[in-house]
Amino acid sequence: MNESKTMKELHSIRERNYERMKKLSVKEQIKIIRSEAEPIKKRLLEKMKKRELPATDR
Repeated sequence: MNESKTMKELHSIRERNYERMKKLSVKEQIKIIRSEAEPIKKRLLEKMKKRELPATDR
């Protein structure tokens, strides 16, 4: 499913950045997490919009 693929992406991002993130301040960590999550968020929103469009045509 698409959702499990997204969760795998999030998990791999967290694993890759774990050591780097430990050295950063909390504000820097939040900024990085948000920037990395933005493309995933956009993709999910697009999928949700596509699912809603056919329902509005009825």
